[in-house]
Amino acid sequence: MAVDDLTPFMDKLGDIYREIDEQYTHIQGVYNGFNCDACDDNCCTTVFHHYTLIEEYYLFRGLSEINDQQLVEAVLQNAESYCMQVARHPHDSHTLRIMCPVNHQGRCIVYKHRPLICRIHGVAAVLHSPIKGRQQWDGCQLFVQRCGDNVKIKGQLLDRTPFYTRIATLEKQLRHELVFLHKTKKTIAEMVMDFANGYQGGQ
Repeated sequence: MAVDDLTPFMDKLGDIYREIDEQYTHIQGVYNGFNCDACDDNCCTTVFHHYTLIEEYYLFRGLSEINDQQLVEAVLQNAESYCMQVARHPHDSHTLRIMCPVNHQGRCIVYKHRPLICRIHGVAAVLHSPIKGRQQWDGCQLFVQRCGDNVKIKGQLLDRTPFYTRIATLEKQLRHELVFLHKTKKTIAEMVMDFANGYQGGQ
């Protein structure tokens, strides 16, 4: 199965993403309209790794919609630089601060197609894992500063569980269709490089 045949998977993931965005907006409202304004710690500079093939292909969809060739070339150059910097620090990438290659002039140019972690990072959240049990995140530094006390009072958290579960199910189905057996752990920069190289997945 080629990437062009993955529309049903992409549409289902898009539906999940929309629900995540709606839930995130709801949590923002609960905590006085929390937003990232005036934040000194841009999460777009954090080195995140992503673990699903389906999210990589969804990002490809966003990249394919960029019509500005100069912008595409700039993103590719940024991705190459990003990958080199991460490669130089294989054991401490969590301490690096490198701007995401798809961030252009302070805006994400694939915002509608950004991966899961880019959507849920920030607010207080919870995940119920069958392996690790209940996991809870207090939120980013800015959220804790602005809303930490209110979380103790209101106790509302973004429940990541149903979204993780549904994406995991889609991922399993996609891998079965593509006969894709390898584990996935990539930064967005690596995904950009895959896209530039015509990555198709499979075996």
